Amino acid sequence: MLHYIIEIALLLLAAYFAGACIGCLLRKLFGSSEEAVMPAAPMEAAPVAAAEPVRVAMPAAAPVEVAPPPAPAPEPVMAAPVAAAAAAPLAVVGKMARPKGIAAARGGKADNLQRISGVGPKNEKVLHGLGFFHFDQIAAWTSEQVNWVDDHLKFNGRIKREEWIRQARLLAEGKEAEFTKLYGTGGMRNRQGETLSGSRTRKS
Repeated sequence: MLHYIIEIALLLLAAYFAGACIGCLLRKLFGSSEEAVMPAAPMEAAPVAAAEPVRVAMPAAAPVEVAPPPAPAPEPVMAAPVAAAAAAPLAVVGKMARPKGIAAARGGKADNLQRISGVGPKNEKVLHGLGFFHFDQIAAWTSEQVNWVDDHLKFNGRIKREEWIRQARLLAEGKEAEFTKLYGTGGMRNRQGETLSGSRTRKS
């Protein structure tokens, strides 16, 4: 569009100069014919003045298309998988197998599982609910079964750290002296109401 406007303006200028030249020639030839030539000048000059403002439309072609800064958005997204990958190993316990419990305590009387250091009243009820009432049951757990119980109770390795299997085996075999030497009073108190530690439960 701008190209056409410029061409029209140039044609008008050319017509103006052509008319001026013709007017000069006529004035030289006829002398007194100024009245006919003079009106032509203002008539041709008007379009030239009108064509000048049209050129002001040229700045409209200035493009403004620069906005790519939202690139840092993907950065936080990378943190989520990294955090998930770091937390994943905590959930890995190893192979798990649920140990088989029994419906009720043998002879209607359960062992006092709270004697095991790390087993309180709440954990004893949970173990009863899973079908474990006796020391020999816990002593017979395999590594895979320990993993299952530990994961089920959300203990994070506590059963192995507190050596439930070894404690249960000593108690099941009636080795009280060895148990006391290693684990003290276990999870119970003595007759004086004191809790004693052994060589395996002594706090450093």
